Amino acid sequence: MSRNNLQLYIHLVFVTKYRDYLITDRFEKQLHQFLWNKSLELELTPLMINGMQDHIHLLLKITSTITMGSVVKNLKATSSRLLNELTQSDFFEWSRGYGAFTVSKKDVSFIAEYIRNQKTHHDKGTVNPELEN
Repeated sequence: MSRNNLQLYIHLVFVTKYRDYLITDRFEKQLHQFLWNKSLELELTPLMINGMQDHIHLLLKITSTITMGSVVKNLKATSSRLLNELTQSDFFEWSRGYGAFTVSKKDVSFIAEYIRNQKTHHDKGTVNPELEN
């Protein structure tokens, strides 16, 4: 094979500090769009982004040239700054930890749908604990 063929998919989850409900409806779409654009800037392929007031899910196709730690650090740091600028305060922080789960290519559409329907899963109590942090 003369070129690389990588199919590396990650389901990434991180939560607000103290799991406070800090991601309000007012800023949610801007946060999702920002994370989408930042992922592209990092040469990742975002497939789905959604979440709740206290956490966010991202489904990303990643490259072999970037570490998970650097992805998370960059996404969390820059999105914290964005939310603090939008709210004109310094109240927003992500928790220190995160969850990163490998996803097989055949499960990408299932995970994408799960992320797309976050609010429904949380409202109806159908959250899959293995897919949450």
